[in-house]
Amino acid sequence: MVFLRRAEKVDMDLLFKWANDPVVRSNSFNTEPIPYENHVKWFNKIMEDETVLQFILMDGDTPIGQIRLNIDGEDAEIGYSIGSEFRGKGYGHKILQLTANEVRTNHPEIRSLIAKVKPENKASNKLFVSEGYGLEYTCYTQKIKRVDE
Repeated sequence: MVFLRRAEKVDMDLLFKWANDPVVRSNSFNTEPIPYENHVKWFNKIMEDETVLQFILMDGDTPIGQIRLNIDGEDAEIGYSIGSEFRGKGYGHKILQLTANEVRTNHPEIRSLIAKVKPENKASNKLFVSEGYGLEYTCYTQKIKRVDE
């Protein structure tokens, strides 16, 4: 069973590993490797920040990837990655679908999901388009439709 769970303190090193994956770094807007000390400070800060939702994508007991929502008013900017050994297996679709469901169900304050993707990141660009995100300038956005609307 594939599902999202909230990140916990025990996920700090796993998120560090995923963040410093060479493919993740090359697709990030800041391509420099992240020093561990900086990661620890960042992680502790986001775990206490009510405007950040950090989830781990699980397949049974196996962590597959991560997705973070940075909330700014009615918008939430997505940052996600899939572990290198799980790429190309459809988990990108799953993580976006589960996140949209999470937002619809539990976060009514969020009206739009936004993804900023480098043009050369063809896999992520294709993924967001296939999941119904519309291109606005160089930023993908998905309006969240509520059942009661």
